[in-house]
Amino acid sequence: MAQINEKKQLASSVTGFLPGDDAVVSFDNVSLGYGATSEADYILKSLSFQLPAGSFHFLTGPSGAGKTSLLKMIYLAQAPTSGRISLFGETVSSGDRAQVARLRSKLGIVFQEFRLLEHLNVFDNAALPLFVHGQSFRQYRDDVTELLTWVGLKNQLQAMPHVLSGGEKQRLAIARAVVTRPTLILADEPTGNIDYAMGLRIMRLFVELNRLGATVLIATHDESLVRASGMPVLELKDGHIVRRDLNTTVGGRL
Repeated sequence: MAQINEKKQLASSVTGFLPGDDAVVSFDNVSLGYGATSEADYILKSLSFQLPAGSFHFLTGPSGAGKTSLLKMIYLAQAPTSGRISLFGETVSSGDRAQVARLRSKLGIVFQEFRLLEHLNVFDNAALPLFVHGQSFRQYRDDVTELLTWVGLKNQLQAMPHVLSGGEKQRLAIARAVVTRPTLILADEPTGNIDYAMGLRIMRLFVELNRLGATVLIATHDESLVRASGMPVLELKDGHIVRRDLNTTVGGRL
């Protein structure tokens, strides 16, 4: 019963798709081939879609469908084979390092492989983006401590990454990704190493950041969390995207 109530609370708090807002992410006829010579062999084919500012979407699809590849193109770690990508209203030029750095500063990214710094403790790993942005320890101490408490790491602030479980590393990676309250949050299987109850708690954190204005895109296999949220879904099928609402396909290729 408690689990059902948690699902209802989460579903009632989501903000939904906000059509008409300025697009934070825009794909215009984007394809990705990884060296393939024929578009029929591309992993992603002629994708055209937008993520409006303030929207919250899940990205689903079977293993190998291209979810991680799509996220990589959004956070500018992978250039498309063809087509145009725009972030925050700017057309991306993959050769413009200054532009890439500037656009990435607005992103919060949760990687599958955590990418923690082994020589820093839990607190310092989470606080690193704020430190890099020039904030002092006094400025960020309370906020980082509160965030780590929210993700269940309050008693491990001084622990080093090598003593953490996979789920604890995942929660730390999530905290580090959102600590700056980024404009766009991208998460690749953020609940993959976390139990269901903690997964719901993490989802509420993403929802709260969304309510504060962040655009959120979460790649996941976890259909139970997708159903609990009631959020729109972008599903990758055969290299294309279809949109689902409440787990029902409602449109063709975007």
